[in-house]
Parts: sequence; structure tokens; C-alpha cells
Amino acid sequence: MPGEQIIRLAFFFGVLAVVAVWEVIAPRRALTDSKGRRWFANLSLVVIDTAVVRFLLPALPVGLALLAQERGCGILNIIILPDWIKIVAAVVALDCIIYLQHMFFHFIPILWRLHRMHHTDLDIDVTTGNRFHPI
Repeated sequence: MPGEQIIRLAFFFGVLAVVAVWEVIAPRRALTDSKGRRWFANLSLVVIDTAVVRFLLPALPVGLALLAQERGCGILNIIILPDWIKIVAAVVALDCIIYLQHMFFHFIPILWRLHRMHHTDLDIDVTTGNRFHPI
């Protein structure tokens, strides 16, 4: 497994563990369903979603990103700024794009049919944010 994937997994499970422990120690409300059953279902969806993304999505976007990086294309390669500003700008831009994508999922009916699974969890906790339709 490449180093980047190990870092991503470690960060994901690290944050998940910290927030899960926090929820167990200081719950904000009583649950309506079994935490074990919900966590199993929600985290199973994470595994399925990850497999779908890894194996079924084409490699074209990654290939284009690597090609752009190699050739120095892209606005952050053209603008001369300190690296830390480029990193902050990239994170903010990505966050805005993901927010816009989320809004599309809410307002475009066919996308909402897939996305609403994310909003059907009866109890909101650390695993709810990872509850997505595998498509």
C-alpha cells in the first residue's frame, strides 16, 4: 500500500476513533437505535463506497492531474506565491467545490435520490458523515 493511502487511512481512523470516544464519554443525546448496529451498517457503506471508487471509477482524472503537475499546468503552478499560501488556497477551493457539489446533490432530483441515503440516519454521530450511496 503506497504511503499516501496509509496516511489517509491513519488520519481517517484516527479522527474517527477520537470523535467516537468523545461521543461515548459525552453523548449529546440518547440514541434511538443500537450504536453497534448503526456503526456496522454505516462503516460497511464506507468499505463498499471505497471499493467502488477505487475499482470502478476510471483513472482519467488522476492521470490528468499527474500530467498537469508534470507539465506545470494549473493556476497554482502559474501564480508565484509561497507554498503555504498555495496549500491554503487549494484546501479552501476544494472545500468550496465540495460544498457546491453537495448543493447539487440536494437540488437536482436524480442526484437527491442517491444522496438522501446520507440524510436517513436516525441518529447523527461520527459515522453519519460517511453514509453515502455506493454509486
